[in-house]
Amino acid sequence: MEKRTYGGKTADIREHLLRQIEMGNFPRGSVLPSERELTERLNASYMTIRKAIGALVEEKYLERIPRVGTFVSSQIPEHKVQRQLGIVVPAWTAPENSDFVMYASEAAEHEGWLPKMVSVRHWEDKALLDAWSSFDALVCFAPQPVNQMPQDLLEKFKSHEKPVVFIGVPAHHFGLDTVVGSMELEIGIILDRLAAAGHTRIALIEQCTLMNDQQVVDVPTFYSVWRKKIVETLGEPAVADLQILVETPRFELPHRAIYSKVRSLGRKLPFTAIVTRIPFLWGVTAALTDLGLRVPEDVSIVSMGDRQELEFYRPELTYLKVPLRDHAIQAFELVKERLENPALPVLYTMITPEFVEGKTLRTLKK
Repeated sequence: MEKRTYGGKTADIREHLLRQIEMGNFPRGSVLPSERELTERLNASYMTIRKAIGALVEEKYLERIPRVGTFVSSQIPEHKVQRQLGIVVPAWTAPENSDFVMYASEAAEHEGWLPKMVSVRHWEDKALLDAWSSFDALVCFAPQPVNQMPQDLLEKFKSHEKPVVFIGVPAHHFGLDTVVGSMELEIGIILDRLAAAGHTRIALIEQCTLMNDQQVVDVPTFYSVWRKKIVETLGEPAVADLQILVETPRFELPHRAIYSKVRSLGRKLPFTAIVTRIPFLWGVTAALTDLGLRVPEDVSIVSMGDRQELEFYRPELTYLKVPLRDHAIQAFELVKERLENPALPVLYTMITPEFVEGKTLRTLKK
């Protein structure tokens, strides 16, 4: 690979390094590559590199610590170098993650910040700690349950040395700034709408994990509120007929497993309506179609979730959303609030759900 030559000019090297700082490739507080490494990388003399770095030290962009290294200054003013927002999402792709990255990037750029996406596999992924060390603030989709976060990482986030805002999970119970909806309110709204339309036999399709020979649902709040409603309306025995809990192989999307489970029920369903989350919808509707059942004539569906493409589903969905764009905007407001006053108690914002009327809910004749 041909090396780029900077003509041996100190000014050229200085401009290149400053550009990398301004673009966020060398974030505030990060260590600069060694002068020897830069000499090789930029195909310039050692003295040229040293002089260029010295110029940036004098201009307060860099700080030299003897026998340690050269660091990008944490005190560079915002009008010289943009602040950087780390947008942390799980490493596996999902439309919701991509949508949130778009919305958070929009919010960051509107405020003059530079958005940076970080994918992490679990709490101990080095990329997460690197992001916290490198960026001015983080907004985070949890890659695992918050109660599985290592204590040292939890304490680091709770220190509020930098703003860290969690999205979509009740992390405020752990002392972390949070933007979230109310799961109890969301499923309650859906069940009330279904009841108003005459439905009592309401199935819940949800993903679960087998732990110690017990099925543990992924979203226990949704399940517990639904279960309470079914017991109150139909009695305890109805729960077994109406709960459709599906284990998904670790490295698969849930559609196939959910499709197989629903298809196995046959055409004579023991319910008139289904409640499920948007990520499971394709598996549900494909199975119903292949069974020869129509939505909503034979079975109604009310979904929960938010994706940009939902308006293009057919038939038009009846669903409850807690807008991801609102999450992103409010998360950035909490970032700014935390920056202004790190000593504030835990910050918490609840997003109001919106019920979207579509064509997948049928009113039963009384």
